[in-house]
Amino acid sequence: MSIQTLSKTRFKLALECPTKVYYSLDQRYVDQKKDDDFLEALAKGGYQVGALAKVMFLNRDAGAVEISSRDQDEQVRETAELLQRENVTIFEATIRHKNLLVRVDVLVKQASRLDLIEVKSKSWDPAEDSLVGLTPRHKPITPEWEPYVYDVAFQERVLALAYPTLEIHPWLLLVDKSRTNTVTGLPLKFPIVGEGRNRSVQIASDFDMAQLKEPLLIQVDAREAVNKAQRLILKKKGGQDIQFDSLIEATAAAIDRGDRLGPYVGSPCKSCEFYCPPTSRSEANRSGWAECMETYLETPVKDSREESIFGFYGQADIGGPLDARRLWIRDLSESDLNVKATADKISRSARHELQWREIAKKDTEPFFRMEILRRVVGAWKFPIHFIDFETARPALPFHAGHRPYQQILFQFSDHVVTSDGAVRHAAEFLKSDGADSPSIEVVRRLRRSLENDDSTVLHWYPHERTVLAEIHEEIRRVNPPDAVELVTFLDSLGLEKDSKGRLFDLGRLVADQVFLAGTGGSSSMKKFLPAVLQFSKETHDRYACPIYGTATMPSHNFREQAWVVERDGIALNPYQLLSPLFAEYEINDALARMEEGQGDIVANGAKALIAYTTLQDPQLPKLERENLRKQLLRYCELDTLAMVMVYEALRGWVR
Repeated sequence: MSIQTLSKTRFKLALECPTKVYYSLDQRYVDQKKDDDFLEALAKGGYQVGALAKVMFLNRDAGAVEISSRDQDEQVRETAELLQRENVTIFEATIRHKNLLVRVDVLVKQASRLDLIEVKSKSWDPAEDSLVGLTPRHKPITPEWEPYVYDVAFQERVLALAYPTLEIHPWLLLVDKSRTNTVTGLPLKFPIVGEGRNRSVQIASDFDMAQLKEPLLIQVDAREAVNKAQRLILKKKGGQDIQFDSLIEATAAAIDRGDRLGPYVGSPCKSCEFYCPPTSRSEANRSGWAECMETYLETPVKDSREESIFGFYGQADIGGPLDARRLWIRDLSESDLNVKATADKISRSARHELQWREIAKKDTEPFFRMEILRRVVGAWKFPIHFIDFETARPALPFHAGHRPYQQILFQFSDHVVTSDGAVRHAAEFLKSDGADSPSIEVVRRLRRSLENDDSTVLHWYPHERTVLAEIHEEIRRVNPPDAVELVTFLDSLGLEKDSKGRLFDLGRLVADQVFLAGTGGSSSMKKFLPAVLQFSKETHDRYACPIYGTATMPSHNFREQAWVVERDGIALNPYQLLSPLFAEYEINDALARMEEGQGDIVANGAKALIAYTTLQDPQLPKLERENLRKQLLRYCELDTLAMVMVYEALRGWVR
């Protein structure tokens, strides 16, 4: 039986909260992020970046060796044997010192020097990025890069303990966003085989690094940052200050003894992944969050996290209630909330007060800043358009001429509402084939849909405006024959945040001026739409009938669809009526957990990128391709219809 070890993944957990390490070792504790690494690698191109790195080092050393055994003891033995050579390059080198364990992406030995190279799919701009603070006023380590620095710092420490006579040089190998791709379909040169977490990457036989005129990966020296990380005292809210080596020693000892350290109770508990609802708790399905709260409060915890002070939307001042050992929103008084009102929108503290009234006072009355809503909604010009985009930012570009993480716009949907209240799905477009980037062609199709009037164009949060601004720059750079017309069209929309053009952020308006019970204070569409259907009887009744996808309310992808469907007396979220997007259960399941834990914006981004990547695969079976395209069209259409439903409810409320 293999020993329990402190790996770099568990060290990362220890930095967040040492108690998480204990939970990670016991499968009875629910882990909402258990597939995050798998999904992130799939969505962000981590598999392909790793394969490109391997090709890069094989070019330098054709005799490089990969440790591929599944047995940990064998991995350690093979690595130790290879490191007896004078010079060697090892992929997935496995080093164990006592119960500390690391698997190094690339380890290069040259005489007495070891280059430890951690490969990440994160982007790096050589002109702007730095692992360490650039001035004395900045933090010693740039906050954005802290997790990556501590990752490689832990690996460096374990190697130093295992091989004290060798000089160790730590590096991060990152994606260079300043470079330009010259290989069409580059990620397809590294096809992913297998399913779920058993996926692996192959390297196409026809790929040669020489095909890349510019290297897309950059090796960043991490020595200074690692040295700082290993000497720093970390300031942790809700827990004691911790030092790098002391944390390693204490956590490794706790793992060895089977002890539980901590917890650090503070604002990060809001997003602790070791959580399940009280209705799901059992001896075989345990909630680490609840057990931490029980330890801290010395009393049973039977209610959900949403009803606790961690359920307040966004960042909340919870230090006072925690110090007073008051966990539940219902136990707070109004004076505890420190409400600071603002003139033009619902402030964050005012939103917390509304959540408190909902939970403590059972006040579920919708709240509107009606004067602003009437003025804004009344100023919109008909016919009103509702648009939504699907986009992707692949780490390794699919298209020649693109840079890593360049925006790709591959789909849009457009609903239109006329002054008499008529609703129709006016246009849609999905382009996922061809060697060229689809972005400019999608903008052409969008122009056709919007150019016949100069009316208001609504979107949900700033994504669409941001995307169009980036494609605006791409059009100017590529300079297609119709560049002037396309640039003029985009300028007319108003791409600047405070411009007076046609674009208007409906999501931001709702977030600033409306509060509905049952949303947890959030205005994400997946939470806001069900609440709208609950509190707007007019909208509820209209869409409870199978009117959508008829001559009265035309649709491109639905026929006689009722969007209000009840199960056991509770209306389902309309998004639950759609079939899963992907054929693989593991992907759909991981996306659902990501949406629950990190929100639908993050999950939707991952979903779109995985979908676009999947559609690029020439080996994708025809039926699977058709089904995925069909589902993408249905999801995007529902996104714009959902905005229509919110708009119709707002019109009813302001009347």
